[in-house]
Amino acid sequence: MGRQQKRVKVEVAEPSASALASAADNSIPALVEREAAQSSFLVSAGTYERILYGIEGRFVGEQLALNPQFIFPAHIGCIKAVSVGGRYLASGSTDEVIKLYDLKKRVELGSLHEHKGSITSLHFHGHTHLLSASEDGAICIFRTKDWEPLKVLKGHKGSVNSIAIHPSGKVALSVSQDRTVILWNLLTGQRASRTKTPQVGEIVAWSPSGTFYAIAYATEIQLHSVGQSESVATIFCRQRILSMLIVTLKGQDYVLAGCQDKRVHIYSTGGAELALVQCHDNRIKGLSSVDLAFPDGSIHTILVSVSSDGRIKAWKLGDLIDPVAVAPDSAPPSSTKDAPELKVEPLAVYNADVRLTCVAASNNAY
Repeated sequence: MGRQQKRVKVEVAEPSASALASAADNSIPALVEREAAQSSFLVSAGTYERILYGIEGRFVGEQLALNPQFIFPAHIGCIKAVSVGGRYLASGSTDEVIKLYDLKKRVELGSLHEHKGSITSLHFHGHTHLLSASEDGAICIFRTKDWEPLKVLKGHKGSVNSIAIHPSGKVALSVSQDRTVILWNLLTGQRASRTKTPQVGEIVAWSPSGTFYAIAYATEIQLHSVGQSESVATIFCRQRILSMLIVTLKGQDYVLAGCQDKRVHIYSTGGAELALVQCHDNRIKGLSSVDLAFPDGSIHTILVSVSSDGRIKAWKLGDLIDPVAVAPDSAPPSSTKDAPELKVEPLAVYNADVRLTCVAASNNAY
Protein backbone atom coordinates (compact mmCIF):
# COMPACT_ATOMS: atom_id res chain seq x y z
CA MET A 1 0.00 0.00 0.00
CA GLY A 2 1.27 3.47 -0.88
CA ARG A 3 2.15 5.85 1.96
CA GLN A 4 0.75 9.32 2.45
CA GLN A 5 0.77 11.10 5.80
CA LYS A 6 -2.16 13.10 7.15
CA ARG A 7 -1.98 14.98 10.43
CA VAL A 8 -5.16 16.31 11.97
CA LYS A 9 -5.23 19.03 14.59
CA VAL A 10 -7.42 18.22 17.59
CA GLU A 11 -10.26 20.61 18.31
CA VAL A 12 -12.56 19.62 21.16
CA ALA A 13 -16.11 20.30 20.00
CA GLU A 14 -18.71 21.75 22.34
CA PRO A 15 -21.36 19.24 23.45
CA SER A 16 -24.31 18.94 21.09
CA ALA A 17 -27.59 20.41 22.27
CA SER A 18 -29.36 17.15 21.52
CA ALA A 19 -29.18 14.51 24.24
CA LEU A 20 -30.20 10.93 24.69
CA ALA A 21 -33.15 10.83 27.10
CA SER A 22 -31.34 8.24 29.16
CA ALA A 23 -27.95 6.96 28.04
CA ALA A 24 -28.33 3.97 30.32
CA ASP A 25 -31.87 3.13 29.15
CA ASN A 26 -32.11 -0.62 28.72
CA SER A 27 -34.52 -0.17 25.81
CA ILE A 28 -31.83 1.20 23.49
CA PRO A 29 -32.42 -0.55 20.15
CA ALA A 30 -29.68 -2.23 18.17
CA LEU A 31 -29.93 -0.24 14.95
CA VAL A 32 -27.04 -1.83 13.11
CA GLU A 33 -27.53 -5.42 12.00
CA ARG A 34 -24.68 -7.82 11.38
CA GLU A 35 -23.36 -7.53 7.85
CA ALA A 36 -24.59 -10.10 5.34
CA ALA A 37 -22.27 -13.08 5.01
CA GLN A 38 -19.93 -13.17 2.01
CA SER A 39 -18.08 -16.05 0.38
CA SER A 40 -14.79 -14.80 1.84
CA PHE A 41 -13.54 -12.88 4.85
CA LEU A 42 -10.51 -10.80 5.82
CA VAL A 43 -8.39 -11.35 8.91
CA SER A 44 -6.44 -8.25 9.95
CA ALA A 45 -3.81 -9.04 12.56
CA GLY A 46 -1.15 -7.03 14.35
CA THR A 47 2.17 -8.27 15.75
CA TYR A 48 4.90 -7.48 18.25
CA GLU A 49 7.21 -7.22 15.25
CA ARG A 50 5.29 -4.13 13.98
CA ILE A 51 3.99 -6.02 10.93
CA LEU A 52 0.35 -5.78 9.84
CA TYR A 53 -1.15 -8.87 8.20
CA GLY A 54 -4.16 -9.08 5.91
CA ILE A 55 -5.20 -12.71 5.41
CA GLU A 56 -8.08 -13.77 3.17
CA GLY A 57 -10.26 -16.73 4.10
CA ARG A 58 -11.95 -18.38 1.13
CA PHE A 59 -13.11 -21.84 0.17
CA VAL A 60 -11.11 -23.65 -2.48
CA GLY A 61 -13.49 -26.42 -3.38
CA GLU A 62 -14.68 -27.78 -0.04
CA GLN A 63 -11.57 -26.68 1.89
CA LEU A 64 -11.24 -23.31 3.61
CA ALA A 65 -7.88 -21.69 2.87
CA LEU A 66 -6.13 -18.75 4.54
CA ASN A 67 -3.85 -16.82 2.17
CA PRO A 68 -2.08 -13.46 2.58
CA GLN A 69 -3.41 -10.39 0.78
CA PHE A 70 -0.92 -7.96 2.29
CA ILE A 71 1.96 -8.08 4.75
CA PHE A 72 3.94 -4.95 5.53
CA PRO A 73 5.67 -3.04 8.35
CA ALA A 74 3.00 -0.58 9.50
CA HIS A 75 4.47 0.96 12.67
CA ILE A 76 7.70 1.57 14.53
CA GLY A 77 6.26 0.00 17.69
CA CYS A 78 4.27 -3.08 18.67
CA ILE A 79 0.77 -3.11 17.15
CA LYS A 80 -1.77 -3.30 19.98
CA ALA A 81 -5.13 -2.82 18.22
CA VAL A 82 -6.77 -3.27 14.82
CA SER A 83 -10.31 -2.60 13.61
CA VAL A 84 -12.18 -2.69 10.30
CA GLY A 85 -15.17 -0.55 9.34
CA GLY A 86 -16.47 -1.07 5.81
CA ARG A 87 -13.63 -0.27 3.45
CA TYR A 88 -11.40 1.18 6.19
CA LEU A 89 -8.74 -0.55 8.29
CA ALA A 90 -7.14 1.12 11.31
CA SER A 91 -4.16 -0.05 13.36
CA GLY A 92 -2.79 1.40 16.60
CA SER A 93 0.60 0.96 18.20
CA THR A 94 2.93 1.74 21.06
CA ASP A 95 4.34 4.40 18.72
CA GLU A 96 1.21 6.47 19.66
CA VAL A 97 0.04 6.58 16.04
CA ILE A 98 -3.13 5.32 14.33
CA LYS A 99 -2.55 4.23 10.72
CA LEU A 100 -5.45 4.27 8.25
CA TYR A 101 -5.91 2.17 5.11
CA ASP A 102 -8.45 1.95 2.29
CA LEU A 103 -9.07 -1.74 1.65
CA LYS A 104 -10.87 -1.06 -1.63
CA LYS A 105 -8.11 1.03 -3.20
CA ARG A 106 -5.37 -0.81 -1.28
CA VAL A 107 -3.63 2.39 -0.22
CA GLU A 108 -2.55 3.94 3.05
CA LEU A 109 -4.69 6.99 3.77
CA GLY A 110 -2.41 8.50 6.37
CA SER A 111 -2.07 8.59 10.13
CA LEU A 112 -3.74 10.21 13.14
CA HIS A 113 -1.62 11.72 15.90
CA GLU A 114 -4.12 12.86 18.52
CA HIS A 115 -2.92 10.63 21.36
CA LYS A 116 0.10 11.08 23.61
CA GLY A 117 0.38 7.48 24.68
CA SER A 118 0.25 3.96 23.29
CA ILE A 119 -2.96 3.14 21.41
CA THR A 120 -4.80 0.47 23.40
CA SER A 121 -8.15 0.00 21.64
CA LEU A 122 -9.78 0.82 18.29
CA HIS A 123 -13.41 0.31 17.29
CA PHE A 124 -15.34 1.37 14.21
CA HIS A 125 -19.08 1.91 14.39
CA GLY A 126 -20.21 0.84 10.93
CA HIS A 127 -18.10 2.70 8.40
CA THR A 128 -18.84 6.25 9.56
CA HIS A 129 -17.01 6.68 12.88
CA LEU A 130 -13.88 5.40 14.62
CA LEU A 131 -13.24 5.45 18.37
CA SER A 132 -9.71 5.20 19.71
CA ALA A 133 -8.38 4.82 23.25
CA SER A 134 -4.92 5.32 24.66
CA GLU A 135 -2.67 5.11 27.68
CA ASP A 136 -3.03 8.92 27.86
CA GLY A 137 -6.51 8.39 29.35
CA ALA A 138 -8.38 9.92 26.40
CA ILE A 139 -10.88 8.54 23.89
CA CYS A 140 -11.14 10.19 20.46
CA ILE A 141 -14.11 10.07 18.10
CA PHE A 142 -13.25 10.46 14.41
CA ARG A 143 -15.52 10.93 11.42
CA THR A 144 -14.34 8.73 8.55
CA LYS A 145 -15.60 11.12 5.86
CA ASP A 146 -12.65 13.44 6.45
CA TRP A 147 -10.99 11.89 9.55
CA GLU A 148 -11.67 15.01 11.59
CA PRO A 149 -11.82 14.43 15.37
CA LEU A 150 -15.35 15.25 16.48
CA LYS A 151 -14.70 14.95 20.19
CA VAL A 152 -12.09 13.98 22.76
CA LEU A 153 -13.67 12.19 25.73
CA LYS A 154 -11.84 12.78 29.00
CA GLY A 155 -13.00 11.14 32.20
CA HIS A 156 -10.45 8.52 33.17
CA LYS A 157 -7.48 9.20 35.44
CA GLY A 158 -5.40 6.38 34.04
CA SER A 159 -4.75 4.41 30.87
CA VAL A 160 -7.90 3.38 28.99
CA ASN A 161 -7.54 -0.36 28.51
CA SER A 162 -10.55 -1.14 26.33
CA ILE A 163 -13.59 0.45 24.72
CA ALA A 164 -16.79 -1.04 23.29
CA ILE A 165 -19.53 0.64 21.26
CA HIS A 166 -23.16 -0.38 21.77
CA PRO A 167 -24.70 -1.83 18.58
CA SER A 168 -26.98 1.22 18.37
CA GLY A 169 -24.00 3.56 18.25
CA LYS A 170 -25.61 5.76 20.93
CA VAL A 171 -23.41 4.81 23.87
CA ALA A 172 -20.00 3.30 24.55
CA LEU A 173 -18.20 1.77 27.53
CA SER A 174 -14.59 2.17 28.59
CA VAL A 175 -12.52 0.52 31.32
CA SER A 176 -9.31 1.89 32.74
CA GLN A 177 -6.32 1.40 35.01
CA ASP A 178 -8.09 3.81 37.39
CA ARG A 179 -10.51 0.96 38.27
CA THR A 180 -13.58 2.59 36.79
CA VAL A 181 -15.99 1.86 33.95
CA ILE A 182 -17.52 4.86 32.19
CA LEU A 183 -20.70 4.87 30.13
CA TRP A 184 -20.43 7.55 27.44
CA ASN A 185 -23.34 9.24 25.68
CA LEU A 186 -22.01 9.40 22.12
CA LEU A 187 -24.82 11.72 20.97
CA THR A 188 -23.61 14.46 23.29
CA GLY A 189 -20.00 13.40 23.82
CA GLN A 190 -20.57 13.47 27.57
CA ARG A 191 -20.07 11.04 30.41
CA ALA A 192 -23.37 9.43 31.42
CA SER A 193 -22.10 7.48 34.42
CA ARG A 194 -18.87 6.47 36.14
CA THR A 195 -18.70 3.35 38.30
CA LYS A 196 -15.92 1.90 40.39
CA THR A 197 -14.82 -1.61 39.45
CA PRO A 198 -13.51 -4.20 41.95
CA GLN A 199 -10.31 -4.67 39.97
CA VAL A 200 -8.65 -3.14 36.93
CA GLY A 201 -10.93 -3.82 33.97
CA GLU A 202 -8.85 -5.10 31.08
CA ILE A 203 -11.47 -5.83 28.39
CA VAL A 204 -15.06 -4.68 27.91
CA ALA A 205 -17.49 -6.05 25.29
CA TRP A 206 -21.18 -5.77 24.41
CA SER A 207 -23.34 -8.73 23.53
CA PRO A 208 -24.40 -8.78 19.85
CA SER A 209 -27.95 -7.81 20.88
CA GLY A 210 -26.73 -4.98 23.10
CA THR A 211 -28.78 -6.19 26.07
CA PHE A 212 -25.79 -6.87 28.32
CA TYR A 213 -22.05 -6.34 28.52
CA ALA A 214 -19.07 -8.08 30.06
CA ILE A 215 -15.96 -6.77 31.81
CA ALA A 216 -12.92 -9.03 31.96
CA TYR A 217 -10.50 -8.70 34.86
CA ALA A 218 -7.33 -10.75 35.33
CA THR A 219 -9.04 -14.10 36.00
CA GLU A 220 -12.69 -13.10 36.27
CA ILE A 221 -15.49 -11.86 34.03
CA GLN A 222 -18.54 -9.96 35.30
CA LEU A 223 -21.73 -9.70 33.24
CA HIS A 224 -23.98 -6.66 33.56
CA SER A 225 -27.43 -5.80 32.23
CA VAL A 226 -27.73 -2.37 30.62
CA GLY A 227 -28.50 0.27 33.22
CA GLN A 228 -27.48 -1.89 36.20
CA SER A 229 -24.19 -1.34 37.98
CA GLU A 230 -24.36 -4.62 39.91
CA SER A 231 -23.27 -7.71 38.00
CA VAL A 232 -25.92 -10.28 37.08
CA ALA A 233 -23.39 -13.13 36.81
CA THR A 234 -19.72 -13.73 37.55
CA ILE A 235 -17.41 -16.07 35.66
CA PHE A 236 -14.41 -17.37 37.57
CA CYS A 237 -11.68 -18.43 35.17
CA ARG A 238 -8.84 -20.67 36.19
CA GLN A 239 -6.39 -18.85 33.95
CA ARG A 240 -5.29 -15.34 33.03
CA ILE A 241 -7.73 -13.88 30.50
CA LEU A 242 -6.05 -12.22 27.51
CA SER A 243 -8.97 -11.91 25.08
CA MET A 244 -12.76 -12.09 25.26
CA LEU A 245 -15.66 -12.31 22.83
CA ILE A 246 -19.44 -12.60 23.25
CA VAL A 247 -21.13 -14.65 20.51
CA THR A 248 -24.65 -15.80 19.72
CA LEU A 249 -25.44 -19.26 18.36
CA LYS A 250 -28.96 -20.60 17.80
CA GLY A 251 -30.53 -17.96 20.00
CA GLN A 252 -28.18 -18.35 22.98
CA ASP A 253 -25.34 -16.04 24.01
CA TYR A 254 -21.96 -17.41 25.08
CA VAL A 255 -18.82 -15.81 26.49
CA LEU A 256 -15.50 -16.96 25.05
CA ALA A 257 -12.25 -16.28 26.89
CA GLY A 258 -8.85 -16.74 25.26
CA CYS A 259 -6.38 -17.47 28.03
CA GLN A 260 -2.77 -17.85 29.06
CA ASP A 261 -3.18 -21.65 29.09
CA LYS A 262 -3.49 -21.81 25.25
CA ARG A 263 -7.20 -22.60 25.51
CA VAL A 264 -10.50 -20.98 24.68
CA HIS A 265 -12.88 -21.34 27.61
CA ILE A 266 -16.61 -21.36 26.79
CA TYR A 267 -19.07 -19.99 29.35
CA SER A 268 -22.82 -19.59 29.62
CA THR A 269 -24.21 -16.15 30.44
CA GLY A 270 -25.23 -17.63 33.77
CA GLY A 271 -21.55 -17.97 34.68
CA ALA A 272 -21.03 -21.71 34.16
CA GLU A 273 -18.00 -23.06 32.32
CA LEU A 274 -19.36 -25.34 29.58
CA ALA A 275 -16.16 -26.49 27.89
CA LEU A 276 -12.57 -25.64 27.03
CA VAL A 277 -10.62 -26.21 23.84
CA GLN A 278 -6.85 -26.12 23.37
CA CYS A 279 -6.62 -23.97 20.27
CA HIS A 280 -2.94 -22.99 20.22
CA ASP A 281 0.53 -23.83 21.46
CA ASN A 282 0.95 -20.52 23.27
CA ARG A 283 -1.23 -17.86 24.90
CA ILE A 284 -4.28 -16.68 22.95
CA LYS A 285 -4.03 -12.95 22.28
CA GLY A 286 -7.12 -12.23 20.21
CA LEU A 287 -10.57 -13.53 19.23
CA SER A 288 -12.92 -12.26 16.55
CA SER A 289 -15.86 -13.62 14.55
CA VAL A 290 -17.46 -13.20 11.14
CA ASP A 291 -20.28 -14.90 9.23
CA LEU A 292 -19.28 -16.89 6.14
CA ALA A 293 -21.28 -18.39 3.28
CA PHE A 294 -20.21 -22.01 2.79
CA PRO A 295 -20.09 -23.69 -0.66
CA ASP A 296 -23.45 -25.42 -0.01
CA GLY A 297 -25.12 -22.05 0.59
CA SER A 298 -25.37 -22.40 4.38
CA ILE A 299 -24.25 -19.55 6.65
CA HIS A 300 -21.99 -20.23 9.61
CA THR A 301 -20.10 -18.09 12.12
CA ILE A 302 -16.33 -18.37 11.90
CA LEU A 303 -14.25 -17.80 15.02
CA VAL A 304 -10.75 -16.48 14.35
CA SER A 305 -8.06 -16.85 17.02
CA VAL A 306 -4.49 -15.53 17.09
CA SER A 307 -1.69 -16.49 19.42
CA SER A 308 1.86 -15.78 20.41
CA ASP A 309 2.64 -19.09 18.67
CA GLY A 310 2.41 -17.19 15.37
CA ARG A 311 -0.67 -18.95 14.02
CA ILE A 312 -3.97 -17.56 12.79
CA LYS A 313 -6.70 -20.19 13.04
CA ALA A 314 -10.25 -20.24 11.70
CA TRP A 315 -12.85 -22.37 13.49
CA LYS A 316 -16.47 -23.15 12.82
CA LEU A 317 -18.13 -21.74 15.92
CA GLY A 318 -20.69 -24.55 15.97
CA ASP A 319 -17.91 -27.14 16.21
CA LEU A 320 -16.83 -25.59 19.52
CA ILE A 321 -20.23 -24.88 21.05
CA ASP A 322 -22.72 -27.44 19.66
CA PRO A 323 -21.42 -30.31 21.86
CA VAL A 324 -22.24 -28.29 25.00
CA ALA A 325 -24.90 -25.92 23.67
CA VAL A 326 -27.67 -24.60 25.90
CA ALA A 327 -31.18 -25.33 24.58
CA PRO A 328 -32.66 -22.20 22.92
CA ASP A 329 -35.53 -21.83 25.40
CA SER A 330 -33.56 -22.85 28.48
CA ALA A 331 -32.08 -20.58 31.12
CA PRO A 332 -28.27 -20.51 30.89
CA PRO A 333 -26.68 -22.67 33.61
CA SER A 334 -25.05 -20.83 36.50
CA SER A 335 -23.15 -23.65 38.20
CA THR A 336 -19.94 -25.13 36.85
CA LYS A 337 -19.40 -28.87 36.85
CA ASP A 338 -16.28 -30.46 35.48
CA ALA A 339 -16.15 -28.79 32.08
CA PRO A 340 -15.07 -31.18 29.32
CA GLU A 341 -12.01 -30.46 27.20
CA LEU A 342 -13.12 -30.79 23.59
CA LYS A 343 -10.95 -31.97 20.72
CA VAL A 344 -11.76 -29.75 17.76
CA GLU A 345 -9.87 -29.26 14.52
CA PRO A 346 -9.70 -25.81 12.91
CA LEU A 347 -11.04 -25.29 9.40
CA ALA A 348 -7.81 -23.54 8.35
CA VAL A 349 -4.46 -22.40 9.76
CA TYR A 350 -2.01 -19.73 8.61
CA ASN A 351 1.47 -19.64 10.15
CA ALA A 352 2.70 -16.04 10.26
CA ASP A 353 5.77 -17.12 12.27
CA VAL A 354 5.64 -13.93 14.36
CA ARG A 355 4.12 -13.02 17.74
CA LEU A 356 0.54 -12.04 17.00
CA THR A 357 -1.10 -9.50 19.32
CA CYS A 358 -4.58 -8.58 18.05
CA VAL A 359 -7.12 -9.49 15.38
CA ALA A 360 -10.22 -8.25 13.58
CA ALA A 361 -12.25 -10.49 11.25
CA SER A 362 -14.52 -8.82 8.70
CA ASN A 363 -16.38 -9.44 5.48
CA ASN A 364 -14.04 -9.30 2.52
CA ALA A 365 -16.25 -7.19 0.26
CA TYR A 366 -13.28 -5.49 -1.42
